Amino acid sequence: MATIYVTGADGFVGGWLRKAIEQRGDSWAAFVSPGRESLLPEDCDFVSLDLADEQTADLSLLPAPDGLIHLAAISSPPVCEANPELAQAVNVDGPRKLYQAIFDKWPDCPIVHVSSGHVYKPAAHDLHEGEELMPVNVYGRTKLDGEAMAREFQAAGHKITVVRPFNHTGAGQLPMFALPSFAMRLAKLEADGGGELAVGWLGGVRDFLHVADVVDTYLAVLEHAGEVDLVNVCSGKGQVIGALLDGLLAHFDDSVKIVTEESRMRGDADASRLVGDTSRLKELLGAAPQIDVDFLLNELVSDARARVAAGESLSDA
Repeated sequence: MATIYVTGADGFVGGWLRKAIEQRGDSWAAFVSPGRESLLPEDCDFVSLDLADEQTADLSLLPAPDGLIHLAAISSPPVCEANPELAQAVNVDGPRKLYQAIFDKWPDCPIVHVSSGHVYKPAAHDLHEGEELMPVNVYGRTKLDGEAMAREFQAAGHKITVVRPFNHTGAGQLPMFALPSFAMRLAKLEADGGGELAVGWLGGVRDFLHVADVVDTYLAVLEHAGEVDLVNVCSGKGQVIGALLDGLLAHFDDSVKIVTEESRMRGDADASRLVGDTSRLKELLGAAPQIDVDFLLNELVSDARARVAAGESLSDA
């Protein structure tokens, strides 16, 4: 039975990844943000890790790893825009210290370093791994800096593969992200008898996957860590944000009015189109994940109604 280290194990993607590891019959050991330890199951192996802190986690408290999947990051572009120094510390400097500590003890430990499709220069075509890199926001720039850091360890002979996931969502995602924000605010309006849904620009095109397919892909790539330097994690299919909103609206009655709100516009920090090319992923794994839009939207609506009924805050939606 393999033991996989997971940073960001207390987060949205981390929860799905932990479940996927268990379903494979393997075990995980968690790096968890200080103060969020209660989000993990009892009796699990974990250490607290603040990536913005000078200190590195005490690895002696964990079993030896068979691999690491590094998820932890400030992943919200608006939060990164508001806190660029913190984004640099968490998305670049913290992982560097952690990787060095791991390789000092286990130099052959394979690592999947999670970057982002936001490192690319937006383009009208599907983006392959050799495309021009020109992030349009702080989040993308810190992710690109993180890739450079990971490549330093690659150059030293360590087994690291950088993955560039495009958009992914599913039940449990924070409402600061577009689709759960739409779904949860629509569920709240439904409960309140209708009203206005404020939105930003709806013309953006994104490559969405369900988070369950993304974490399965990370685990598959981990088995090949070091065989390729980097690979996209995507479906190769673009989805218009406005069309996805229409799909969510179809689950609700017509008592909601859509209004554009200037404060939700992100201007040049919002790429017009980010869709990935799946060719290298297919070469590596034999297939690429696909998106079932109806299934995804149904899940988001059901999850949103349950969370609103439970009284979850929409302050960040």
